[in-house]
Amino acid sequence: MTDPTRQSDADALRDKRRAAWAGVILNGPLAAGKILAGLLAHSQALVADGVHSLSDLASDAAVIWALGHSHRPPDAEHPFGHGRFETLATLAIAAMLTFAAAGILIDAGLRLMDPPTTAPGMLALWVAGLSIALKEGLYHYTRAVARRTGSTMMAANAWHHRSDAATSVVALGGIGAAMLGWPLADALGAAIIAMMLGRVAWRYGRPAIRELVDTAPSAGMAEATTRALVATPGVRDAHDLRLRNMGGQVQADVHITLDPAMTLSEAHRLCEAARANVLQQVPDMAEIIIHPEPDGHADGPAAHEAALRPELQAQVRACLKGIVPPHAIGDLRLDYRDEGVIAVVELLETPIEGAQSRISLRLRQQRTDLAEIRLLWMPTS
Repeated sequence: MTDPTRQSDADALRDKRRAAWAGVILNGPLAAGKILAGLLAHSQALVADGVHSLSDLASDAAVIWALGHSHRPPDAEHPFGHGRFETLATLAIAAMLTFAAAGILIDAGLRLMDPPTTAPGMLALWVAGLSIALKEGLYHYTRAVARRTGSTMMAANAWHHRSDAATSVVALGGIGAAMLGWPLADALGAAIIAMMLGRVAWRYGRPAIRELVDTAPSAGMAEATTRALVATPGVRDAHDLRLRNMGGQVQADVHITLDPAMTLSEAHRLCEAARANVLQQVPDMAEIIIHPEPDGHADGPAAHEAALRPELQAQVRACLKGIVPPHAIGDLRLDYRDEGVIAVVELLETPIEGAQSRISLRLRQQRTDLAEIRLLWMPTS
């Protein structure tokens, strides 16, 4: 059953855009303020925290860009939809965090080897405290949007905001310790911030990469999908299931086995019923393509090597020649089995006596993909 709290696409897009723009409006002035205050107050940790806020601003811009593409319907160039634009934005956010972490860590290492002689000023302490309050509030807002919309991209951006709040906590501690007489504390705080950024980058970058290279979702989702398929009356088995992530949702294709004597229209109906079961019972399943197969006859020579209808139709007519008049031959049904193709010929008039035996004898004398020809007619009263 789908999540009843999940929003419609239009509402989800609106809320995600609002959260992204809230980040832009807050992160721009906050990043500039922290960097300026860090320079004025001689705090490397606060400058590093300001650089992190700049990466937050860049990630918000990436989110807004992705939202302009990911909710578009499928088209000729993107037949599976545009969900991977969100995945690409998530990977971009992770890359920004990685580069920011590397730069901060290198600078912190240089400061640790050559400690500053001036302690940070009180201004740095106040700005770090204000940043904690603002970014923690933005985290909770964005995280709530991510939960309502089921968006991995918004979740990554929320944790980007939370990591900024966390770096501000570390900056606050480093600044306070440096002001109390431990000059290395400010640079050490910046180094800890860098490692925190790297951890968050790995946390969201790795799943994005796995999705872009079509790594299968969890085994639990595969099991749930198979259960929903075989629970459909008439579906005997399901195999060759393939799952792929697509922008926070899953798409799949699978083979199911059905009664080989089933008509095409009934097989199609069962495929639609099985698809509906999966979409209803498996959360996050966006689409599943189902390929029906005749149970026990899907992998034999008849399924892959036997002739198609035009050639078999000619073989049937050749075998019936002189036994059944051409004008008496009606519809032809072909049943591809492992032992060969069974042709069922509907006759428009009663055949001559012994026609079936003569056809079977003639068929055994010919080299053909036909295993059997069955005559079907409605006897006249």
